Amino acid sequence: MLLKDKSLNLTPEKAWKEGTNIRTAIKENPAMVRGWIMSEVGRLIKELDAKTTIAGDEELIFCCNAIVEDHPTIKLEEIRTCFNMIRKGKFGKLYERLKTPEILEFICRYEGEVRAEIMERYHTEKKHDWDVSDLKRSSDYKPLGEFLKDVLEEAPPKRDFDRAGTRLKRKMDAND
Repeated sequence: MLLKDKSLNLTPEKAWKEGTNIRTAIKENPAMVRGWIMSEVGRLIKELDAKTTIAGDEELIFCCNAIVEDHPTIKLEEIRTCFNMIRKGKFGKLYERLKTPEILEFICRYEGEVRAEIMERYHTEKKHDWDVSDLKRSSDYKPLGEFLKDVLEEAPPKRDFDRAGTRLKRKMDAND
């Protein structure tokens, strides 16, 4: 979806729910994904116009590799969303420096502030979706008392194998 630039204005929540995980994307097409990340980082650098910034290809490649290595669970759409938030100044001032450590710090802040809230809300909603009445409607449902009664009434399984103590006792008896 995003690699073909079909989705430009994503909300952080939509980016998290519908996005493509970096690991998954890299397994499918590593060159295309790394190239896309490089273009996003390059666009961020160009638009912010900081005095001290990533200047050469080696620094750009290092930055992209660091994003992939340090944030393997982030989704591609979230990278774009995070970079858009940086452009808007949502994570504070840059102080005329935008190198790899600053970019990684912004992604960490995105994950800690924005993404964590989205994930928490999602998991809270999922938690409330589960209801005991749903369980009671299932065919496997038994009240705890009936379950324990059935378990306690079952005969223990017959064991046809020797344990270490049995073998040792036989050996000691044979020596006598």
